[in-house]
Amino acid sequence: MRKLLLTAALVLAAPAQSQAQAPSIHWSISPEPRADDEVMLTVQTDWGAGSRSSWSNNRKISELTGLTAAELRGPARPASFTLVKDAGTLDCSGTIGGSTGSGACGLSPNLSFIGYLEAHGIARPNQRELFSLVMSGTGRDLIDGMEKLGYLRPTIEQLVSLGIQGVTPAFVRGIADSGYRLRSADDLITFRIQGVDPEYIRAMAAVGPKLRNLPADDLISLRIHGVRPEYVQQMAAIGPQFSNLSADDLVSFSIHGVRPALLQAYVRATRGQLNPDDVVSLAIHGVTPEFIDGLAALGYRDFTADDLGSLRMHGVTPDYVASLQRAGMTHLTADQLVRLRLAGFDARSR
Repeated sequence: MRKLLLTAALVLAAPAQSQAQAPSIHWSISPEPRADDEVMLTVQTDWGAGSRSSWSNNRKISELTGLTAAELRGPARPASFTLVKDAGTLDCSGTIGGSTGSGACGLSPNLSFIGYLEAHGIARPNQRELFSLVMSGTGRDLIDGMEKLGYLRPTIEQLVSLGIQGVTPAFVRGIADSGYRLRSADDLITFRIQGVDPEYIRAMAAVGPKLRNLPADDLISLRIHGVRPEYVQQMAAIGPQFSNLSADDLVSFSIHGVRPALLQAYVRATRGQLNPDDVVSLAIHGVTPEFIDGLAALGYRDFTADDLGSLRMHGVTPDYVASLQRAGMTHLTADQLVRLRLAGFDARSR
């Protein structure tokens, strides 16, 4: 998978750049150890007034027109290559050899693409915006794909953001094929940033009917709170009462740190039924699997979620209950155990 890293001054946050002012652009290449046909291309740009940006991408060597793998891996020599994208071209020259290289680049716009943008009611990009569009590969196919699916026309700033965040035509089509026709470029950017991709949507929908055709906001909330399909599947496997949880239930579980082991311990050690609010209450009161298993080993298997929460809150531990049993105090209710604890009763001192 292609990696993208933008550091230093983000192009969107930078001050306005004169169209006539050419940036200072420098490139470097280092090997990509996971793929023989790829390199890591880093392009650093000085926009003046202390403003810089840096892009690092894994790129196929074939994408760097004029450069071959044999030349790159051979002895040091002068070299030149171009990176041609819909928005424009980077013309680069320098020295390569030993799978590394460095040099300088010039940036030139694709006038046909500029005309295309204007014909679609999108502003002409300035130098910074043009550079971002070239580096991210954002072009006609993304704009046409969004238009075909009924998205609002993106601004040039949104196009730059789409490119920076890695929103590709395939991503847009995948989201649409998953049943989601988002309204704007900003919605697509939010999905991409939060990791709501077609794979996540399909995996969640496969778990149960309540997780199919979720509102976009629910999907974002699930992702933000770290609810993964594997987590939901583990919950569903515990019992039928957990196989049809809603997005709100799952978000609440995640916020309060509910883990499958807690539910498994409750189901294993009690005969009670749990609802989502009970599960959250157990977690809030610090009830752990070890706490439930410890009480069950002493014969206490009929406690409700409220009982367990009360016992935990008032410091009635399995060790305390065991001390009472050794003193002959068995088969106590949860209320009796709590009252003894609150009264300071200690069987070990008698």
